[in-house]
Amino acid sequence: MVQRKTGFTTVVDLEQFNKMTWSYLTNITMLWQYDGMAYLFREAGIELYGIDRGTMKMNHPIACMALPQSRDKNYGVDIYVPFDKKKAALKLIQDEECVRACAELEADEGRAARQDFERQALALKAHNDDARKASRARKRAAFISAISSRFMTGSN
Repeated sequence: MVQRKTGFTTVVDLEQFNKMTWSYLTNITMLWQYDGMAYLFREAGIELYGIDRGTMKMNHPIACMALPQSRDKNYGVDIYVPFDKKKAALKLIQDEECVRACAELEADEGRAARQDFERQALALKAHNDDARKASRARKRAAFISAISSRFMTGSN
């Protein structure tokens, strides 16, 4: 599968996100479906990755100018999960009533989970930035020492 890096995810560390292999789970068109999945997957420790497919008017703005809002087609959101957790994710979303109930729970607990996610993500982003800067500094120092040693000895 070609790895697309657009959309949204519940993976806190983007370095880890880039290394994961994602598997298509389902397409959802209703917000309650996403809220229920987000709650269930967060409780089960399953990350998710979503790509918004937009609507006809978003994807074809010129061709659909005259299309009334009531006729606009919503393509929904494609939901992906890590390849090794797909079976567990499928079991969790089988029961639609359970997903609906979890969507109501997400309405209560979602804000706190989102704030916790943002706090962790910003901390890991700062850590990854510092590690990247340190790596660049080490490479730069190694390059300069290699060039300066050749310059001092007079060899090419």
